[in-house]
Amino acid sequence: MNAAPLTIVPSGGRSDRSDRFTALLNETSPEARLARVEAATRPAHPALAPVLPDGRLPRGAVVTVQRDMSLLLALAGGAVTRHDWVSIIGMPTVGLSAAEAYGIPLDRTVLVEDPAQHWALAAAELAPATPLMLLQRTSPAPPRQLRRLEAILRETGTTLLTPDPWEGAVLTLSVADIRTHGVGDGWGMVSHREVTVHCSGRGRVRPRSLRLLLPGPDGTAQPLAPAVEQTTDAVDAATA
Repeated sequence: MNAAPLTIVPSGGRSDRSDRFTALLNETSPEARLARVEAATRPAHPALAPVLPDGRLPRGAVVTVQRDMSLLLALAGGAVTRHDWVSIIGMPTVGLSAAEAYGIPLDRTVLVEDPAQHWALAAAELAPATPLMLLQRTSPAPPRQLRRLEAILRETGTTLLTPDPWEGAVLTLSVADIRTHGVGDGWGMVSHREVTVHCSGRGRVRPRSLRLLLPGPDGTAQPLAPAVEQTTDAVDAATA
């Protein structure tokens, strides 16, 4: 009787499990997480990083900065990378000298001072070319128009900073407890300000607050104290 041919089947079970385990370790390693965070975010000014999730600003999203132009400019200046262009839309009174002091490159900045009712169209057209955008709405906007612009931001990865309330904003920042230095009783010039910056957001973003100079004596943001997490009551009081 002829013997049946011997068939050798590779025992890949253990090897496959080992490969999957290695891949899982690689995907969950600190280096891999850091790479994912950096791909989805923009850098932040070192003085403001402690109050932001992962110390960075989100790409492709809206960030609301309430009631303080210095904070808006400091966030923008810290988020600009080496070759980025910036667009400033609907903000004719923005101080360009202050913007430059905070790190916004005026030679790579597009100004649209008065887009009137066409601000959303201007933002949509500039989003692919300007990864960082400062926008103040110059006319009322229906929710559909805002959602369309948010979709364009996600597609292009552009970060939009605005002083306006924005329902779909990922982060909301504000200042409180402002102490101004350098001004006497009706005289003098402001040398620097002490403020508390509050940051809250959607999803799992933990509210935080941070005391800092904004601006400091050199015209930029400077840290004063470590960031601390806030309770819900403290956030409500700060943003009321």
